[in-house]
Amino acid sequence: MEITPRRRILAGGSLSLFGLLLTSITFFDMYEDVTVQANPLYLTLVENALPIALNLSIVGAGILLVRRSELRGEFVSRVTVWGLLGALALFAVSLWVYLFQIVQGEIEPWLIFSHIVSMGTVAGLGVGVYDDQRRQRQAQLTAEHDKLSALFESTSDAIAELEYIDGDPVVRDVNPGFRESFGYSLSEAEGRPLDELIVPPDEDDFERHHDRAMSGEWFGREELFRQTATGEIRVFRLQAIPLDSTDAETDGYAVYTDITKEHRYESQLRSLHEATRELVTIGSVEAVAEAAIEAASDLLDVDFVTMVREDDGELRPLDPEGAETERHRDPPRNHHGTAIAREAFESGTPRYVPDLSDVEGADHDESGVASELVVPIGRFGVLVLGSRTVDGLDESAQSLGKILGSNVEAAMERAERERRLESQNDRLETFASIVSHDLRNPLGVAQGYLELAREGDEAALDRVERAHRRMEALIEDLLALAREGEPINEPQSVAIEQVARRAWEHTATPNAALRIEASGEIEADPDRLQQLFENLFANAIEHGTPDDPGDASVDAQDAGFLRSGEGDAADITVSIERTETGFAVEDDGVGIPEEHRSTVFDHGYSGANGGTGLGLSIVAEIAEAHGWTVRAESGSDGGARFVFETA
Repeated sequence: MEITPRRRILAGGSLSLFGLLLTSITFFDMYEDVTVQANPLYLTLVENALPIALNLSIVGAGILLVRRSELRGEFVSRVTVWGLLGALALFAVSLWVYLFQIVQGEIEPWLIFSHIVSMGTVAGLGVGVYDDQRRQRQAQLTAEHDKLSALFESTSDAIAELEYIDGDPVVRDVNPGFRESFGYSLSEAEGRPLDELIVPPDEDDFERHHDRAMSGEWFGREELFRQTATGEIRVFRLQAIPLDSTDAETDGYAVYTDITKEHRYESQLRSLHEATRELVTIGSVEAVAEAAIEAASDLLDVDFVTMVREDDGELRPLDPEGAETERHRDPPRNHHGTAIAREAFESGTPRYVPDLSDVEGADHDESGVASELVVPIGRFGVLVLGSRTVDGLDESAQSLGKILGSNVEAAMERAERERRLESQNDRLETFASIVSHDLRNPLGVAQGYLELAREGDEAALDRVERAHRRMEALIEDLLALAREGEPINEPQSVAIEQVARRAWEHTATPNAALRIEASGEIEADPDRLQQLFENLFANAIEHGTPDDPGDASVDAQDAGFLRSGEGDAADITVSIERTETGFAVEDDGVGIPEEHRSTVFDHGYSGANGGTGLGLSIVAEIAEAHGWTVRAESGSDGGARFVFETA
């Protein structure tokens, strides 16, 4: 509380005048003792030395209250009032006793003295109680101060002690957390406006904060940007704590909690969700894998990203084409088939290795990756995130990596499901096309010729029979087509020659010969491999022979040939041979035009001799189910050649 100079002079002057009055009374008493009563001067001085000292101290106290302008107004008023009230109380008691003694006609100084002593005792008791309470309060304040000081010094939050001067928050003290967060020591920050230290140039809302703080409002801000001594912009949560005490120079505290990591995590999480929405729109597992690697490289604080795919029981690093980021262009060697990736894949549990040098067999020095997180992505493989520093992936990076892994698995499952649905839809469309058109046509032909046969045209029965064979072939191909997309049985070692001969026995072969130059075994599903050969043989005979193939008969084997027919010469010869990477099936028929070789495996493709248009499509599906590739080429004699890559 402020006090005007006039009131200060009035308060201090009152005490000084009262002290002078008491001093003058004492000096008058000394004069009478020496001059009237003839008492020795030294005894008079000894008698009145203490009262004179007390009276002069009252005069000095009043002078100090007037001259010391830094004393608070509340202090000046309280001291003056209590001093005068104490004097008035003693005077009143003494006067009360003295007047009664006058009335009684007998003055008893010892009684007056005892009353004064009693009042002094009561005053002493009051002062004692007050002093004890003051000491207890002081001890509590000291303990609270020690706690606050310990909190001020040990908290990780950045705290600045502030005093408002001309509307600006001036720093009086900072804690170690402030020095750690903002990079300013106490000597660098003390006496400077806080805004000048940490408020970025483009921030304009700090004045509104000052108005609220100066009004004594306790408030907070969940998110605001502040600048460190190095110029880095970080994100903080602010708590403004005002002090309403007029005894301290401190007006309040600004408490800043660094939430930069949380803010970055939330931002990365939002970006990750946006990337996930894009992932689920991608149509293939391979494209999802490449997009996931790009998303992880762009969004996560990691030095290395790759995906290890499961392939026939092996874990192989994905090498995406056109990779533009260094973080996954050169996969470290220790990821191929490592126990870390295998363990995470088989257990379905993410595995974080803070220091790869502790893992036996990891090429830590050569790969440059010091720590890594391996996240399983279901049956598709694992996602690997790496850092070049030991324990370089914090909890945020690990959490985001696990979220990405779950989202990638869901996106891959969706892509795989959509691929299966698309394949099923294609087969359904093919079924519908064949049933509605290809089966209906020979059925109509058979019905027409059946009417002619009833009218006596026996030759029409042969045409009915051919129509029935046509429908039978279509039905068999439809049954084979129904198996497309199904996984193959467990592959086993089978002899190519043995399977090919069984397939030849089930294929109509008028004047056709089979030559087998393929010995040895391959890993395959025997039934599906036989079906593959049957479709290739039927395709060669149906589309590779001349228009008039001759009559069919059975059983003629010569020097590696399996041939049927009465004549010595076969209209077409089908050959099977081994290649360095698989096998090939070739015929010496009319061949496939070069412009049609890329489409012969499509559903519905048929050559000049007709056919169901499904045989080679089934061949391609069986090859794909085995993980093989197949392509059509021109044979050495101009016929069709189908090359299978099995390795």
